[in-house]
Parts: sequence; structure tokens; C-alpha cells
Amino acid sequence: MEKQFPKVVVGCFILNEKKEILLCRSYKWPNLWVVMGGHIEWGEHIAEAVAREAKEEVGLNVEFDRVIEVAEFVNDPAFHQSKHFVGLQCECHVVGDSTPQIDNDEIQEARYFPLQDAVNLPDLLPQTRHSLQVLL
Repeated sequence: MEKQFPKVVVGCFILNEKKEILLCRSYKWPNLWVVMGGHIEWGEHIAEAVAREAKEEVGLNVEFDRVIEVAEFVNDPAFHQSKHFVGLQCECHVVGDSTPQIDNDEIQEARYFPLQDAVNLPDLLPQTRHSLQVLL
């Protein structure tokens, strides 16, 4: 049997000009608000992955600010598949138009929330809530 290793992913904590956070709904995390994100490709820097994923999934141009924290997703029952991710939770900000254009592939809904409102959402992924609390 071939050895398996965790995948490294970025979570994009996108802030608009009002310092509101963009949260999304995705079939991959049913019934939960999450931040969008994805895998870091071979040879890609964290900032490049954040910018690429934001453009692909919500049509936004963003600039990477910092890694907020590292989160682990080990066979998380909230995820639609059994996977092991190491998530770099990344703060970034919109450059230009902040209106999300969802791809309707991975993302079905995207909406900005004031940070304090976002932290208090009952249907927020726990790892996302923790990263938002660190961000606050």
C-alpha cells in the first residue's frame, strides 16, 4: 500500500474595504459557512495560491497579508469526503471590485459579514470560527 500524506491547503479570509469577511457555502461543507480556499499547487507560494484560488472560486483579485494560524482537518466529518488537510488560514484583502462572482462549481453562495457577526453565526465551521477569533 502506498503511503499517504496530508494535503496542504489555504483558507482565504478575504476582507473587503469595510473590513467585512467573505464567507461561502459549498457542497463540500454542507450546511456550513466557511471561507473559500484550496490546494497549494507544486511550486506555488502561499500568496500565489491565495490569489489564484480567490480568482477561480469567487472572481476576486486579492492580496495576501499573512497566515493567521494553521488548522488541521483530519477526516473532518463536516467535509464531504474523508481527507487529511493542513490548512494555512490566510488573511487577505480585496484589490479593486469586491463583488464576488461565484463559480457555482465549488461555491454556491458568497456573502460579506461584519467580523463580529460572522464569529457568532451558529452554522459556522468550528475551525473558521477559531481563525476569525484570532483575526479579531
